[in-house]
Amino acid sequence: MKINIISEETVFDKFFHIRKTRLQFENFDRTMSPEVTRYSFEKSDAIAVLVYHVSKDAYILVRQFRIPLLQHKIDPWMTEIVAGGIAEGEDPDTAARREIVEEIGYETLNLEKIYFFYVSPGILNERVQLFFAEVDESSKVNEGGGAEHEDEDIELIWLPRSEAMQWIESQRIGDAKTIIALQWHFQKGL
Repeated sequence: MKINIISEETVFDKFFHIRKTRLQFENFDRTMSPEVTRYSFEKSDAIAVLVYHVSKDAYILVRQFRIPLLQHKIDPWMTEIVAGGIAEGEDPDTAARREIVEEIGYETLNLEKIYFFYVSPGILNERVQLFFAEVDESSKVNEGGGAEHEDEDIELIWLPRSEAMQWIESQRIGDAKTIIALQWHFQKGL
């Protein structure tokens, strides 16, 4: 299907980019659409990791401040799985291992790629590579809590595997990547 880009411009360029594009696209009936304007948020891809502590039969989640939640007038400290951006030139596996150490203070016993997904493809180009990692006390290297140079302040939340689905159903976890990861783990019967 054809796309005719008429113009593109970056209208914001800080932590992420906002691009304004004027274009036409081919409709399913093979006619061209009228000229439309679309905006896209562009940022680097990210990783997210469901970390499972083998001997404690629990997930290690992180709780941190998320400013967009204020717009919904809810508690802005969200509980979610480990996540972070992939630095330029960094591969997703390395980014996942780095974020696990930074956020929760463990090195992984193993790291498994699950799949990747788009967070909100109608407006955001970010892809998230989802991983599963196992840890135990022998792999603990520090206390975690986040990267100081990123102004992170992270609290570790221990979620027993037996309570995870109840957390999802009660909306105690409202983060999509966390819900996806936990449901994947339960579907696998692990």
